[in-house]
Amino acid sequence: MKKRQKILFYILIIVSVLFLLSCLSDLSKVKRDKENYQELNEGWHIEINDQVYENVALDEFRFHPVNKGDVIRMKCTLPSRAYVDNPVIKFYSILSDVEIRYNNQIYYRYGKEQLEKGQLLGYGYHFIHIPQYYAGAEVEIILHISENDAFSSFKVPEIYNSDMVLRDFVIQNRVPLAVNMFLILFGVLVVVVSLVFVITYHNFWKLVCVGFFSLGIGCWSLCNYDLIILFTYNLRVKAYLEYGALYIAPLFVLLYFWGDAFVTRNKKVHGAYLGLLLVQAVFDVTAFTLQFTNVRHFPTLLRIQHLILLFIAGGVVALTIYDLVKKQLTNKVLILGFTMLMIIGLYDMAHFSFVKYCIASKNVQYSSILCVGALIFVLSQLADFGVSIGHIFLQGARTKLLEHMAYVDEMTGLVNRRRCEEIWDSLDQSDCDYGIFAFDLNFLKRTNDTKGHMMGDQLIKSLADVLKKVFGSFGEVGRIGGDEYIVFIPDLTGVSIEKLTQQLEHEMEQKNLENPDLNLSAAYGFCRHSDNPDMDARHLYRKADAAMYEMKVAMKSTREI
Repeated sequence: MKKRQKILFYILIIVSVLFLLSCLSDLSKVKRDKENYQELNEGWHIEINDQVYENVALDEFRFHPVNKGDVIRMKCTLPSRAYVDNPVIKFYSILSDVEIRYNNQIYYRYGKEQLEKGQLLGYGYHFIHIPQYYAGAEVEIILHISENDAFSSFKVPEIYNSDMVLRDFVIQNRVPLAVNMFLILFGVLVVVVSLVFVITYHNFWKLVCVGFFSLGIGCWSLCNYDLIILFTYNLRVKAYLEYGALYIAPLFVLLYFWGDAFVTRNKKVHGAYLGLLLVQAVFDVTAFTLQFTNVRHFPTLLRIQHLILLFIAGGVVALTIYDLVKKQLTNKVLILGFTMLMIIGLYDMAHFSFVKYCIASKNVQYSSILCVGALIFVLSQLADFGVSIGHIFLQGARTKLLEHMAYVDEMTGLVNRRRCEEIWDSLDQSDCDYGIFAFDLNFLKRTNDTKGHMMGDQLIKSLADVLKKVFGSFGEVGRIGGDEYIVFIPDLTGVSIEKLTQQLEHEMEQKNLENPDLNLSAAYGFCRHSDNPDMDARHLYRKADAAMYEMKVAMKSTREI
């Protein structure tokens, strides 16, 4: 097992490095055809409340973060050369009501009703179709800000060919699209499969956590890259999905570590883990309650979630150090995966804060690579789950083998005397009318003496096969020892003992017809509890054994034995 874990450990390191190199490289970037777009970067007239800025270049423009109630007005004259076919203005808004005027006419409106109701507006791209001959037209954009600390810079608007805008956007983001779609589809598949198995195998709850985490981070990152526009243009749906997934996903990470947190560790570790789990759960309930009651919206709680994530990362680091000191670190692959997720997550939080509060440039826009860390972590979780579930199944197989050796007669496959003792005890607690057969195999000594022990063994096995065939669906068949057998029928409701004994005689005759040298025969006795209500199961067996002995004597008197 240790060798397998080392192999998984090294494979995960290689995968992690390759994914990081892929995502940090420029491979996902493509050159756009300049005939399909025009940037609207220069020459903006901007009013932010009472502040006026003239001839602004948006990629260099930065201002104090705007707050709820602020109003921004932006005006520019479209390029004098209009060469983009099927033009749309591609504009990015953040937590704002958007009104766009084209040549002093209201041309587009988003979010007015939601703003008046105090609802979350969301953020993302707007695609506003404009006339083909747009050269020299005047465009005015009016933004009513709906949240505090909303943004402090603009993404440069573009005039884009509507037939090409989504295609180019997907090509530019093909790597994160592939990773996120894998995480989402994988998460859905794992959740569905694991929920089926978790009813029978409780250890599959870990796989449920893996699936929900993968699904959550995939949805969050799909929204973060604005790739959700492939499925919906609704900015509110995007905001609910993005923040909801981001706030819930850490809960499943913590739940995955539930078993690990309580294995051979002290009460302080247990308390710290339960504290983190409780804080995250309380935050989730509070965040969703505040959002749906419109008291506070998801974006305003992001800093609190970042702080909780820092505590979670610190807790896992402390737990790992504790395991290293105690020399009980067993899931190295999982720790490596979580470390990669933590490093990338910390980088993402720092990058987000740096871009939002420190710089403003079209070349330095926030885009998360957390999906890569999530993919690495999901792979590490799968590796850890595979090792742990394999160990559990191995232990289960060993347990079943030991139980088989302890309770099953090796020659016949019937339960042995030890198991019969337990069945007797269980029948004494039963409220049903049960019955017990006692059997004794005839001719065993004569067969051993005249035909050899191999034929004697065959005789023993033949009666066992007959008893299993006749009584197996009604109860338990056992071998007490030597040539003595027992049948327990725990519930006699609807059972015809006469028909069973007739079938028994028939099956023994069939065995003898198949092998005339076998001469299979048995004496038996039966006793039911309702006829002897004062007897316990052992005494009932003795009475059945006495009836069997009487039958054996009768068979001897007729010279059948």
